Amino acid sequence: MKNKIMVLAGWLIFLGLLTSVLLLVKPKGKQVNQELRVICIQTRKDADCTLLVQDNTAIMIDTGEKQDAYHIMEIMRENEVRKLDYLILSHSDKDHVGGAQDILKEFPVDCVVESGFEAVNDWMLELNALIREQDGKILYPGHTRRLQAGGIQLLVYPPLEKNYNDSNNYSLGVLIRHGKVNMLFPGDALRKRSEELLNINWPEIEFYKVPHHGRANTGTEDLFDKISPQFAVVTSKDADEEVKEAAERNHTELYYTGERDWIFSSNGEELIQED
Repeated sequence: MKNKIMVLAGWLIFLGLLTSVLLLVKPKGKQVNQELRVICIQTRKDADCTLLVQDNTAIMIDTGEKQDAYHIMEIMRENEVRKLDYLILSHSDKDHVGGAQDILKEFPVDCVVESGFEAVNDWMLELNALIREQDGKILYPGHTRRLQAGGIQLLVYPPLEKNYNDSNNYSLGVLIRHGKVNMLFPGDALRKRSEELLNINWPEIEFYKVPHHGRANTGTEDLFDKISPQFAVVTSKDADEEVKEAAERNHTELYYTGERDWIFSSNGEELIQED
């Protein structure tokens, strides 16, 4: 009898501890149901910066030019961002990484993701030295990497070759997944890199960041037609006619960050543009 009581007591303690642990862990389904805000930030010239915020999770893809850093940090504070889980730098051109140093001095970053195949330049050397001074982590994906932050899944597709004629082709491709909502960020992919991305079996894409600030090439048009997104954002005040025509034939709504900030929100089922 005494042994049975001890066994029963042991099970009760175990169940109590298990219940406590389950209460501390947020179910992934609830995280997906939490709203994800996607803020395509206005820059002074053709430059890229997108902030994704969900509850206490924040991800930034590119950081605009140095002159854009103040406005970017304003947006971060307005959205109560205290740190970045991931900072993804698609490639090392200054219109994508120029604001990074100023942002890193104000906001801690858990992990910086960079394209590892590019030739090192002075500003990336300075940036990476700053990251290491802050004990930050730098990830150079050599193959497709799956990452997770809160209810946000990230698939990072590195370039397939080590040597390209143009630095834009070193761009990382990033697929953001929030429940059933998919968003594609191809950096500044030109024809060669766009052809690589065309070979991927993409899911249905709701949001597309048009590469290279809306400048057209045959690869860009083919990729646009393949994914046929609901929304597309051009990081400029205008786009080439070929891009506009691709948007028209795919019934895609085009937005330009040269005009203003644009905000989209996902509930995990659908993506909407906020006025």
